[in-house]
Amino acid sequence: MSDISTPHVLECKGIERRFGGLVALTGVDMHIAKGEIFGLVGPNGSGKTTMTNAITGFFPPQKGQILLNGRNITGLAPHKVARLGVARTFQNLALFNGMTVLDNILLGRHVHMHPSVWRTMLYPWAARPEETTNREIVEEVIDFMQLESVRGEHVESIPLGLKKRVELARALVAQPDFLILDEPMAGMNQEEKEYMARFILDARDERGVTVLIIEHHMDIITGICDRMLVLSYGELIGTGIPREVMADPRVVKAYLGSAHAAA
Repeated sequence: MSDISTPHVLECKGIERRFGGLVALTGVDMHIAKGEIFGLVGPNGSGKTTMTNAITGFFPPQKGQILLNGRNITGLAPHKVARLGVARTFQNLALFNGMTVLDNILLGRHVHMHPSVWRTMLYPWAARPEETTNREIVEEVIDFMQLESVRGEHVESIPLGLKKRVELARALVAQPDFLILDEPMAGMNQEEKEYMARFILDARDERGVTVLIIEHHMDIITGICDRMLVLSYGELIGTGIPREVMADPRVVKAYLGSAHAAA
């Protein structure tokens, strides 16, 4: 867990996003320190995915400011945000069926590739060294994620837990400084969740990645996150150390309803 002197990787100030008359986010402040695993939680429709879409440039905020390592990235296009060291997995698997595990993971290196006609013509001198480097990085991540046994399998033929690992591997080969995981454990059994939690912790500890995780499994949030933030109807209703935040009556009410909160 980081202390107060640790620099912020991400700062979100007064974020507001509307879709017509629907207020998806209003006045949300959030900061994530370098080396943290930070949880973003809330009931369905609370604004979690809208928040991550604002950070990554898919739906920029209409008000507020987003800083990445002190740089203002508000409204920056998604591919430019990615080049600044941000990688992301999605709530619904975004793997390519008909392609192998290896090929899907290789696609994660696209942000570092520099294709051109001249580089292709001069392949032995210009493109081959880059291809060799990319493959070395991919092979190292395959080993890190323990995917060697399925590297040649088509992704549609492997279990959900392994598919989730492949998606995380594809994000890691981009060598991000900041990683956003959107419900990485959805649909997993307990054993698969424990494996994924270990990989996320190792990514932080061994690869120096700062992680923002959106997750409905509160045991995971309280188990691996340093801090968390709770949204409800687009508003911040709690932030801080997970076990303390989850005991907040406003958070209990948002998840369980007023009758349970009163009890």
